[in-house]
Amino acid sequence: MAPNSQRNGEGSPPDVIRHLVLLGDALHNIDLGSGEIESALVPRPRNPWKLTVVPALETLRRGHVRVIPEDATHVVISIEGAWAIEASGLLRGGTHTISEALETLCTAADEFEGILAGMIAAARETALPTVVCTLVPARYVKPAQHRVATTALAIFNDRVVRRAFGARLPIVDLRMVCDEDGDYASETLLSRAGVRKAANVIRAALYEVSRSVQRTRVYF
Repeated sequence: MAPNSQRNGEGSPPDVIRHLVLLGDALHNIDLGSGEIESALVPRPRNPWKLTVVPALETLRRGHVRVIPEDATHVVISIEGAWAIEASGLLRGGTHTISEALETLCTAADEFEGILAGMIAAARETALPTVVCTLVPARYVKPAQHRVATTALAIFNDRVVRRAFGARLPIVDLRMVCDEDGDYASETLLSRAGVRKAANVIRAALYEVSRSVQRTRVYF
């Protein structure tokens, strides 16, 4: 794979985000208002940039680096948290034993980790500055539902952290970033303010890792 300087364009500063590729579905069903999505995430940026969103399953279907445009400059790996919980089925049905519940959850986490591993492989093959985001927790009103969802999500986020460390990729811990009621538009979706907070931390992390040796560190 060509070095970053060749993919980014000759003479382009490594920390200037010109084309960000989002691997995952973190923007799914989030209302960012009218206009271009780039402006909603980062209003009136000094340097114009564009965003390409590649769903997780599309990454696996098309195969690693082929899914990432040649003019991409930076990569973010982020999956919307509610997807992982819904995939487990833990909140929709009952189980007879704790063992059955954990088996259901671990099976879903195994599937999720396989998808995550494919996205990390795709990003690493580009040699572009990359960050991996933890899954955003839901904010359920009912305490019991919130506790179950938070516990379940911790298992998925453990897979995210371990995979990121294994690949020596930086982590943006969105659990620490989006930690206020105003960050949520509903129980499972981030508000415009929450998305903006997340985007600011992600952008700052990308700027820093673009100018240093990429290794695992946590941003929040």
